[in-house]
Amino acid sequence: MMMQTVFDIANTRYEEWVFFAIPLALVALAAIGRWRSKTQRWSKVLLVFAALTFLVMLIPLWDYHAMKGVMADGDVKVAEGIVSDAWTREHREARSRGDIGYRYRTWEGFTVGGVTFGYWRGFQPSGASFTNRGKPPVAIENGLRARVTYHEQWDDKRILKLELGPAAGASGSAGGAVVSFAPDWTRFATAAATGDAATVKALTRFPFLFESRELTADRFDSIWMGLFTPAVRECMGRAQPQPEETRFVVFCAPYVFYFDQGAEGWRFSEFTADPEG
Repeated sequence: MMMQTVFDIANTRYEEWVFFAIPLALVALAAIGRWRSKTQRWSKVLLVFAALTFLVMLIPLWDYHAMKGVMADGDVKVAEGIVSDAWTREHREARSRGDIGYRYRTWEGFTVGGVTFGYWRGFQPSGASFTNRGKPPVAIENGLRARVTYHEQWDDKRILKLELGPAAGASGSAGGAVVSFAPDWTRFATAAATGDAATVKALTRFPFLFESRELTADRFDSIWMGLFTPAVRECMGRAQPQPEETRFVVFCAPYVFYFDQGAEGWRFSEFTADPEG
């Protein structure tokens, strides 16, 4: 049974660098204040705040690298089975004084293989574990097949890799499509993984929409250089395509690749940004 990888810490980049701009801005203000003012008291205060802020910013970065290390070292557990007891609950909180309306926080969870998981949706400063922060969020429903690779940390179960598959019995009618897709996918995945751009081009349907322009086959080099990075090509070598209605989907962060069937066989036809990548 093919499963879709919806999150994998091994292929997730740290994206919170922007917050380091805060201590840098404080240092810049301190430098300006020291230059323009006779007193250095406020400059010293700003430098202290900058140092404290920098230390706070290091915590999620440390957490990110710690979880990557846990995954690489294999210090994880795996729960596999059918999703049950899936739930989503919204908690309403009053905003600060003077604000209008309310703030909503969404909590959700599910059980797989007798192991229960729960998290505050979208809240994970380091991005090092799955909290369903994509837009739209992944629909985790009862009956889906799932494989959850997780790390127990204190009383929390950190989801480091989440794979989902169709509900039991849901893929029977797609058996013929899976069989017909397999040869073309094997050629495509092998070519991508080994850097065989010519074969990937031959298995791509044109015109191909890329950066808001429809490119013909003679512009394939732009597609190859823009989409098939070393990390994506390495992912293609081990990715598991997932059926989606009349096509197949492959998740290789930071992109989602779509394959449609035509008279010439299955071809790579379009891509989107991966909400979990």
